Amino acid sequence: MQQTTDLPPVTPPGSTLHDPTPRPAAGHPAHARHALADTEPGIPAPVLAAAAGIRKAMIVPVVTALAIGTIFVAVYLAAFHSPAARHQPLGIAASDTVAARTELALNTATPDAYTFYRYPDAEAARQAIAHDKVPAAIITEGHELRMLTAGAQGPSTISGLAAAVSEAVGHPVPTQDVRPLVAGDARGLSAFYAAFGVVLAGFLFAVSSYQIAPRLLLSARIASMVAFSAASGVVVALIAHTAMNALPAPFLVVALVVGLLAWATAAATGVLLRLFGPLGMPVASVVLLTFGNATSGGILPATFLPTWLSPLSEILAPAAAIRGLRGAAYFHNAHLAGALLNLTFWIVGCLALQYALDRLAARRTSLASPNGISGAAPGR
Repeated sequence: MQQTTDLPPVTPPGSTLHDPTPRPAAGHPAHARHALADTEPGIPAPVLAAAAGIRKAMIVPVVTALAIGTIFVAVYLAAFHSPAARHQPLGIAASDTVAARTELALNTATPDAYTFYRYPDAEAARQAIAHDKVPAAIITEGHELRMLTAGAQGPSTISGLAAAVSEAVGHPVPTQDVRPLVAGDARGLSAFYAAFGVVLAGFLFAVSSYQIAPRLLLSARIASMVAFSAASGVVVALIAHTAMNALPAPFLVVALVVGLLAWATAAATGVLLRLFGPLGMPVASVVLLTFGNATSGGILPATFLPTWLSPLSEILAPAAAIRGLRGAAYFHNAHLAGALLNLTFWIVGCLALQYALDRLAARRTSLASPNGISGAAPGR
């Protein structure tokens, strides 16, 4: 009877055996094997090989999201949990005696809350309101006080001013809205929502652009930004201006301001990603989405912000865009030129910094390469 023996299979020359047991990617310990499993079909092998270990994959998102959420909550609560005016402009068109008595009453009730501007008559005060010099003005009509207001400043701002004046003088003061909101912008928040959405879109555009093509030529990236910005401006103008009548500024002005805001946000996010690498995304979200929108003046004027936050309203792009949109819509283009200049500065400055960083990286690569020949194209 012939006896059989278990022998290893014979491997033909030039061939290798297939090992059905998955091995951990290079540089990852065996305990991370399940974290790198291809549970989603179609994930390229290099992506799986570069994936983080299970410990890092669990901890880093928790820390990052918690930090961003904490900053967001802290900033917004600090800004809006108990807003109080600081040097809020307020006009007065009355006799010296009445004006002095009114200013004293308001300063006694809320010190440092208001900065007073004297006007010779009611018409001068009305013009100051119409050009966004002051949000409201106290005038005399006979022997009675009356208040002219700009409802376009937002119901919260005007109602707060009216309540403070009435409380300070000891009796209700009648108000007249000389710059009302349009029907499509009943709460005066349309400019804020438009700006917030565009800032979010610009942030996501830059992040996805760098994730898809981190070494895209700067010229190609700029072309992509231009297309995104132009499309954003037209789409938002069609929605906010044409479809909903929420921003009564001219269509082209809305499209221009919104488009520049989209470009400025994308360019700023791109520079932060370029400077900080993986940390650039949370840094950009804090700077642009949290601080940018909290200090934009879309919810309450910058005069209601805490001292440490109010300077950002003069610098960051969202605040400039909202001032420009609101000024073009309600206040004879007040602040529009300044807004366009601010947004242009952000775009040019960020692109110039991006170009300088790319040239510096190309030079370092060239010097580090054999014979001084760079392996990467310049300007990436």
